[in-house]
Amino acid sequence: MTVHEQESIHHSRLESGQSLVEVAISLVIVLMLLSGVLDLGRVYYIYAALEDGAGEAALYLALNPQCPTSLAGPQCADPNNAEYRARHAGGQEVDWPNATILIDIPTDTNGVPVYAVGEPVSVTIRYAFTLLTPIIPRISGVNPLTLSAHASQVIIGE
Repeated sequence: MTVHEQESIHHSRLESGQSLVEVAISLVIVLMLLSGVLDLGRVYYIYAALEDGAGEAALYLALNPQCPTSLAGPQCADPNNAEYRARHAGGQEVDWPNATILIDIPTDTNGVPVYAVGEPVSVTIRYAFTLLTPIIPRISGVNPLTLSAHASQVIIGE
């Protein structure tokens, strides 16, 4: 075997080792990007479910303002209240017991709810979304990420 052939074999081994290192580094970067995209997709899906729940609850309150929760009276038992409608309108991926639903119905100067036609009602849902990508929370310093959806309607029924 000539010296030139020995050098050629030595260079091909070095080049294959270099390719292995390049693939390993590239794979880490591609996996991090892919996990970030998956987290972004999960955020969008959960946010859409929260918006759907808030919109459904606000629409229900526009028609039935006396029933914001099941505690408002026997006529407001599940499923006849806005809170139930919010929790069951959104997606199944939302951990609804950990969601905070804030219902705002106008009140008079004494704090008594006003259920008059034309008065605004609103629903806000807040949800703590845990990111799965390990590097994004370290960069942003935020985990869980608080998602919030808001919907308003005008009372059209009493």
